[in-house]
Amino acid sequence: MVRQIVEQGAQTAHLALPLRFHQRIERFASELALWGPRTNLTAHPEDPAEIAFHVIDSLAPLYAPIPEDCRPAAGKRVLDLGSGAGFPGLVLAAAVEALFILVEARRKRASFLKVAASAMALDNVDIRCVRVSEATMESGFEIVMARAVGAEAIETISKAMVSGGVTILWINPGQEIDSGRIRRAGFEEHARAEYRVKRGGAEVQRMLLVFRKNPS
Repeated sequence: MVRQIVEQGAQTAHLALPLRFHQRIERFASELALWGPRTNLTAHPEDPAEIAFHVIDSLAPLYAPIPEDCRPAAGKRVLDLGSGAGFPGLVLAAAVEALFILVEARRKRASFLKVAASAMALDNVDIRCVRVSEATMESGFEIVMARAVGAEAIETISKAMVSGGVTILWINPGQEIDSGRIRRAGFEEHARAEYRVKRGGAEVQRMLLVFRKNPS
């Protein structure tokens, strides 16, 4: 059921995905339904429509109107901060041949990510169970993503990125962002991309914020 809804959502977003992506998402949904109730991974892990919403929302960097060079792609190193239940890191890793580093501080959730990545046969994913800070953050990433962390971690994000690298944040339209803090961290705003995702019987308006790190 999750697969059917995701396929419909991908068609609506004019997003062409390989067959293996849908097979991987089926395995992911099965693991999520198994682990979700006992580890509080996400709300309603047994609801196919809710899981499909998170999957399609996680794919937004591939179809939302952002510059092409800001999208995850083969050959890029991508950091997903606060991966939680695998949105967006595992979902995007199932669709794109970039190298994804998923960072999750909570041990049970990190364990789920490792099991799910194995079940999905993802060989382009590395799971790190660590609490991220400016002191512990490694560098060298072309893209840093955060669907749940937000701009309050912008200093840590800045340390992780190469000069000219891109940060992608998922937010709700109207959410306040401290632009001054972002500039002080060495970023300039690159794009604001609004898009809509079906959630149950309604459409939800969402937004990606894209920042590029200034050359050092």
